[in-house]
Order: sequence, then structure tokens, then C-alpha cells
Amino acid sequence: MTQATILLVIMAAYFLLLIGISFFTSKDSSDENFFVAKRSSPWALVAIGMIGASLSGVTFISIPGVVGAGKVNQCFSYMQMVWGYLIGYAIIANVLMPLYYKHQVSSIYEYLKDRLGVEAYKTGASYFILSRTIGSAFRMYIVALVMHQFIFSHFNIPFWITVLISIFLIWIYTFRGGIKTIVVTDVFQTVCMLGSVGITIYFLAEQLNVGIIDFFGTVFSSQYGKIFYWDVSFNDPNHFVKQVLGGMLIALVMTGLDQDMMQKNLTCRNLKEAQKNMFSFSMLLFITNIAFLSLGAGLYLFVAQEGIPLPAKSDQLFPMVAFQYLSGAGSILFLLGLTASNYASADSALASLTTSFCIDFLNYKTNDWDEQKRKRNRIVVHLGFSLLIFVVIVLFYWLNNDAVINQVFQFAGYTYGPLLGLFLFAIFTKRKIIYPKILIFICVLAPVITFVVNSYSKDWLNGFSFGNLLVGFNGLLTIIGLLIISKK
Repeated sequence: MTQATILLVIMAAYFLLLIGISFFTSKDSSDENFFVAKRSSPWALVAIGMIGASLSGVTFISIPGVVGAGKVNQCFSYMQMVWGYLIGYAIIANVLMPLYYKHQVSSIYEYLKDRLGVEAYKTGASYFILSRTIGSAFRMYIVALVMHQFIFSHFNIPFWITVLISIFLIWIYTFRGGIKTIVVTDVFQTVCMLGSVGITIYFLAEQLNVGIIDFFGTVFSSQYGKIFYWDVSFNDPNHFVKQVLGGMLIALVMTGLDQDMMQKNLTCRNLKEAQKNMFSFSMLLFITNIAFLSLGAGLYLFVAQEGIPLPAKSDQLFPMVAFQYLSGAGSILFLLGLTASNYASADSALASLTTSFCIDFLNYKTNDWDEQKRKRNRIVVHLGFSLLIFVVIVLFYWLNNDAVINQVFQFAGYTYGPLLGLFLFAIFTKRKIIYPKILIFICVLAPVITFVVNSYSKDWLNGFSFGNLLVGFNGLLTIIGLLIISKK
């Protein structure tokens, strides 16, 4: 059997396991089970599964590569952001989650409706749907390219068929059980992802002629082991304060204000267990990032030892070494980890998009449809978002311009700024919006202004670039606008 055939068989077995899990978890296909798993999920399972959901396939490829990326190696500077994540997760657990549980929301944007009105509610939900659809499509597009190159292209299968198969497999094991199924499947996928990383590190340690314990010592004592950047200009993207504040903001908006990530938290039995989940998840994520960065450093040490030329893009380092230098097992482990990380992120995104549209736009909590009609419409919405993501991925492929595709993805991230502004304004002020129609205009204008300022910041601000602080600036503009159109 060829390598491509072996990989295809392993992928088929992998998805059969996921479909088998869904069979046992989706016997109850009610709305309450699909949206919040009847609020009965064990917090430990949720914490483990969230690791896989938070690390997409792009992250799986990129974090190891970032260690030696750039004109000056970034080393472990990414860990400064992870410290910021821990602060953000603590704020989520102690500020946002009590609000969500108090209001008994299924979609977190329901809180905006209770506090600021329908316009804020629909705007927040719309921005989530826009950003998550483009973001999920972008991440799946990158991973589909890898899977197509190493598996499906060997069978003369067109790229669009590769994408269609990938999305259909997600749909088939999530369309009935929703978040109830995903809580369980994400645990399985997280274990697969972390297992593949751990075994790959073991293989690398053998290639470097060190034991597994000595491997980490070698990594941290190497040129790549530097974590803290105190002595660089604040304009440098690696500056400690900039990275920590940026990490905190990213955690707040991409976890605490994101229906995709918070939906799993809302399935816990009560607030106390949800907070246990969040703190456990943050510790696990901290350890996971150390493992990924250590893997990246090991990859750079290995190619230096063997005199292997570095690939043109740092994202290509991990797949290059796995497929070409770590034997057949290396390619299997890489593809297993990549698949697990990608699908753990994509399946929860699809479920959260369906949940948000059903709750926030089809008013599932207040309409009087019978149970059969509700299920039927939910399946249609689920299928609709699957097809929408498929179309966006194919458009990316036909566009065939990495610079433009990256700009589209980055611009989708600008939508988190208005979400941050809306939630901060709602939580920390007691003001009432008096011109609700203008609120929508403000939430559109803030990202546009942010985009323009970021494009020219180095010229206007003496070389300063916002980096991960951009979402904070975006949110600040939104808050200023909301203060203007509100009263006590």
C-alpha cells in the first residue's frame, strides 16, 4: 500500500470512531440537548475538549514554526501572550460567566438584548456569525490544502471534493447531537492531537540523541529558549507588556465573547463547575503551548543538525520534517494531529453558528413551532452553514492569492472590537442607549477607522504598530461612540 492509501485508511477509521461516538450521544436530539447539552456536561470533559477547540489546524502548524520565524527569531516569546491568556481567562471566569449563568442564556449575545436592546443584540450576533464563518473557512482552507496535497491528490480527487468530504464528515456527526456530541468528540480529538505532539517530540529527541527529559533541557538552553522580552522597544511586537496585554484581550474576545468557545462552558451543571472548567482549561492550555513551542524548537535544532534547508514559510517546517524525515510514523502522527486539531475547532464552530442563528435570529426561545418543525429548521440551518463554509473555502482556493486571503481573514477579526466595546459598555456602565439605530452605524464605523489607523500607524505614530492591542483600540472607539448616544 502507498503512503497516501495508508493515510486515507487511518482517516477513514478516525471518522468512523467520531460517527460512532455521535450515535451514542445524539439519541436525544432536542433543542436543549443540541444547544446546551441540557446543562449536564462534566466540567473536566469540557476543559479537555476546549483545548482542541481553541487550537485549530492552523495553530497546530503555525506555533511550532513561529519559534524561528522572522528576521529575529521569536523564540518562546509567544508564551508572553499565553500569560496574558491566563489573565483573560480569570476575568472570563469571574466577570462574564456569572452574567451568562445569571441570565440563563443559550447564546451569550442574549445578554446584550437584556442590557442594551435588540439592535445591540442583533449586531453582536451578526458580527460573531460573520467572523466565525470566515475564520472557520480560512482555517479549514489551510488544512484542506495540506490534506489534499498528501492524500486526496494522489487519487486524482479535485480540491473542491476534498473540501466537500471534509465538511460533510463534520455535518454527519454533529447535525443531531450538536454540542452534546461535540463535548465528547472534542475530548477524543484533543487526546489524539496531544498524543501526536508528544510522540513526535519523542521521535525528535531520538534524532537529536537525547532522552525525552533532556530534550526539554536542550530546548530551553538553546538559542530558541528565550521567553521574556523586557529590553526591546515598545514598538517591537515581542515587547513583554504588549504581548501580555494583547494576550489578555485576545482571550477576552475570542473566548469570553465568542459563542463558539463559551457554548461548551454553558453546558456545565452550574456556575461553580463552569469556573472549575475555565481554570483547568487555562492550566492545560499553558502546558500545551509549552509543548508546541518545544516541538518547534526541536524541529529547528533538528534541521540545523542535519543541514536541512529551511522552507520558504515557517508554517511549512512541521509538515516538511514530519513527512520527509521522521519516517512513515511521522507523517501519520502529523496528519492525525492536524486532523484532530482542525476538526475539534471546526465542529464546535459549526454547532455554535447554528445555535446563534436559531436563538438570535429565528427566536427559538419564544416562537411557537412544534418540536418536529424546530428540529427540521435546525437541521436546515446546520446544513446551510456547512454549505456556506464550503463556498467560502472554494472561493479562497479559486482566488489563489495568499495576501488577499490573509487580509480577508484579518479583517474578519476586526469584528471582535465592537463586541468588546458592547460588552464592556453593558457591564461597566449603567447608561441607556437613546439612539439605537445609530448604534449599528458606530459598530460598523469603529472597525473601519481601526483598519485605517492600523494601516498607517507606523507613519503617524513614529513607528508604533498595534499588534494584538488592535482589538482594544477598536473596542475603545466603540465605547466612545456608545457614550455619545447614551444617557444615564
